[in-house]
Amino acid sequence: MKQFCYYAPSTIEEAVKILTGADENTQIIAGGTDFIVQINQKMISPEKVVDIKKIKEMKYVKEENGFIKIGAATNFSELDCSEILLRKAKALAIACGEVGSTQIRNLGTIGGNIVNASAAGDSIAALMALDASVVLKSEKEERVMKLEEFYQGPGNCQIRKDELLTEIFFQSPNERTATSFKKLGKRKALAIVVISAGALIEKDTDNKCTKAQISLGAISRYPIRVREAEKLLIGKELNEQNIEACLEKLAEITDISVTNSPFKHLALYKSSAIKGIARDMFADILADLK
Repeated sequence: MKQFCYYAPSTIEEAVKILTGADENTQIIAGGTDFIVQINQKMISPEKVVDIKKIKEMKYVKEENGFIKIGAATNFSELDCSEILLRKAKALAIACGEVGSTQIRNLGTIGGNIVNASAAGDSIAALMALDASVVLKSEKEERVMKLEEFYQGPGNCQIRKDELLTEIFFQSPNERTATSFKKLGKRKALAIVVISAGALIEKDTDNKCTKAQISLGAISRYPIRVREAEKLLIGKELNEQNIEACLEKLAEITDISVTNSPFKHLALYKSSAIKGIARDMFADILADLK
């Protein structure tokens, strides 16, 4: 393994100073779960490694001014059992609990999962259903971007080499809102995702849907929002007929997306599977909305 310069800043300010002038030979790590694999497989050969795991100001989950805010260096185990998430954004807590093994959840961070830009990222699909945004900080400026706009393709996101992802935030759901996340994996032990779905549903006192945010993972180059399906619920009663119409649309979108991907042979399987896991997801949401 080629030698590299190792930096371990203890503050965001220190980290962004180190990242000033960074190029493709600079690697940021926190848990380092993907980094170790990439090094061992000779996928990367960095000259500079910036380890941010000591930055305590990037490890938190808090509710503030109507938003839930999460530090990018918070690990999955902390998010899995977060009282705030379990109460207000269960979809994300569930998704974080589904990531890999216990050891991976103890090391892996939500920021790392986001920047890794996997098409099958558990936390990404859940965060998209929550309409989350990310905060990107460099020494010169701070940018805020919707997570939905952050991705350009597998492993490719709109973060510059001199930037650090510091925070993820989304509007705190109200008491008339419920969320859920479901996925189908290849095997139970480490649950490599085949397809996933996340949703946030808000209803009024007449049982009509006032807000619907639905995302799908592992059907495209990155997790996506499915607004065509959302429109079939908004303004309508949350009954079996309308939910079934939404499920049909999800299956249709999945079939089209997968057919136009390198995995088109899985289109029929995934379009059938999404109806099953999305049906379970809506059952959880309706139970929580009662």
